[in-house]
Amino acid sequence: MLGKLWSTVRGRLLRALAGPILRAVFRTAVLVLALAACNFAPPTPMAYVRRGPAYGELPTTLVAMPVVCERTTMGCMPGYLFAVASATRIAMEFGGYSLVDGELINAEMQRRSTRTVESDGGEQTDVDLTGRTWADLPIQQQRDLLAAMGVKGVFQAKVAMDIPQGMAGQRTVTVLISISRLVDDALILQSECGVPTGDFHSEAQAVDLATRCALESGTLW
Repeated sequence: MLGKLWSTVRGRLLRALAGPILRAVFRTAVLVLALAACNFAPPTPMAYVRRGPAYGELPTTLVAMPVVCERTTMGCMPGYLFAVASATRIAMEFGGYSLVDGELINAEMQRRSTRTVESDGGEQTDVDLTGRTWADLPIQQQRDLLAAMGVKGVFQAKVAMDIPQGMAGQRTVTVLISISRLVDDALILQSECGVPTGDFHSEAQAVDLATRCALESGTLW
């Protein structure tokens, strides 16, 4: 008699507890899935903008210096630098700036001479470059030359990659763009944006996103 009574009580108790337990389990499962979704969502890139002492004197004619790579242990691939150079210069020109290619200035400063020499093995052509390169000129002479071309400011883009971390080799790709005044190199404006690689983006995608983020800061136009 007691065994039958206990069986009846236990059955009712289990049915009474089943509802709350199932609801708690369901809520826990939903919470875990929501947290997992948040953890795997890539963070939104955000640009950090700094206004320099020369802000307010934004020139429209700039010399675009070659893109450089900084803070890296593995080196930037040439394709990354080319991609940043192309994207930034197209965006700047579309935004109303007039750019002078700093890489072409170096080529135009030197004179190229060719000499053809005949020998028993046939003709041989020698190419000689004479004159100083852009890097050989003193800073003031560089500024004077650019000023004579109508340049008022300097546009610089830089790419930085930190040390890979973890099994996925995650690292942060940072693109920094800046505009400075030509006459004294005083900073006008700087925009910097970093994008992580690894679980979220490849290095190439991170370079592209960081470049767009730095350009779309809304302060260059």
